[in-house]
Amino acid sequence: MVRSSQGTKVMNLTNLPLLKDFSIFPKHTGNWQGNWIIFDENGQEKTRFTAVVTQNIVENKWLQTNVQTYSNGQSETHNFIGTVIGEGEVLIEGSDSAFVNYKSIATERDDDLIIFRVWDKTTGKLRAVETINLISPSERIRTTQSFYPETGKFRGFMVITEQKIAE
Repeated sequence: MVRSSQGTKVMNLTNLPLLKDFSIFPKHTGNWQGNWIIFDENGQEKTRFTAVVTQNIVENKWLQTNVQTYSNGQSETHNFIGTVIGEGEVLIEGSDSAFVNYKSIATERDDDLIIFRVWDKTTGKLRAVETINLISPSERIRTTQSFYPETGKFRGFMVITEQKIAE
């Protein structure tokens, strides 16, 4: 660990921890299938869909693909790459245009919890906070609070229940 000129702790880039040795992220690798429900700020359901999320660790990177399928048969695919930035912390970036303006950091907490924070790169304001709680090796619950990046006001929330379908 080294200190920046401002005195904050900064990981030495040549000494970054290995993602495979993290305590929680490796438990999330594999294929997960689940139901996603999005609600507005008043708790009214806006939309729902199913998704298969594939998460892997390759060469100390977090690789994630979300395939979302809607009731009308349409589907969307979103890809994300995570880079270790510190002990228990991963910077997640989306390669799709919908996510290019997001800065996301996922941080391990306790034994089975990941806190995922998303900021708007332009405004620096918080867009979302997600908790990912591993209930068992094959079941997890995710909840997300979303905010308008222009004002910081509460926008709505999302609940995701997922089961692991493959390692």
